Amino acid sequence: MLKVVNGDINVTTPGTVLNGLDIRGLVKIQAANVTIKNSIIRGRTMNGPGALVDNLGGFSNLVVTDTELSPTVASPHANGIYGYNFTATHLDINNVIDGIHVTGSNVLIENSWIHDHMHYLKDPNQGGSPSHDDSIQVQSGNNVKVTGNRLTDSHSAAVQITQDRGVVSNFVYTNNYANNGACTVNIAEKAYGPLKGTIIKDNTFGKDTKVANCAVIAKTTTIIDFQRNYYSDNSTVVIKKG
Repeated sequence: MLKVVNGDINVTTPGTVLNGLDIRGLVKIQAANVTIKNSIIRGRTMNGPGALVDNLGGFSNLVVTDTELSPTVASPHANGIYGYNFTATHLDINNVIDGIHVTGSNVLIENSWIHDHMHYLKDPNQGGSPSHDDSIQVQSGNNVKVTGNRLTDSHSAAVQITQDRGVVSNFVYTNNYANNGACTVNIAEKAYGPLKGTIIKDNTFGKDTKVANCAVIAKTTTIIDFQRNYYSDNSTVVIKKG
């Protein structure tokens, strides 16, 4: 049985292990080498955008494993994980807006299920327009690897690379199943230009996208090592020109 913890946890001691907890609040990382495992994080009422696990400070070697992130209180403000310098493995992330929000380098997301996103037709964080919910959003960072995951039910994208905060490089996306979104993987260059070192290999895509046959969309200026990507009906995925 999990031990119930009521309220937020601010982790300030390096090497802390949170194991076997039912956390009725948010977790903020403020130290290196923290591990969260075998737990459920339920969050709380939120007055503005935030994450159930916050590593926006980029404290090194955060590991979140064998854990469910599922807000008890439905909210347009609740997201799964924010930050960088972390490994997320064997997670079940559900009923959030964005599952994982990558804001920097050295991130591994593997063998996880991100699904059943919250979606609001009038989202206060989008000026009253619909939610932009993504399974994984990458705003900046080098060495971001997404492998062996199941990413479903987003309205915007399963993977949205924005380069909103800076350059994204050496992004690797392999052995995943993904479906839904307008386009399932959406790579935007914006002011930072073409991405370098992008690899998309050995993935399976569903066809339930708002834009027909749009598993991956990117500008031709971003060169992608793109191999063995198929739809669930075994047809070959072709990159749509963004």
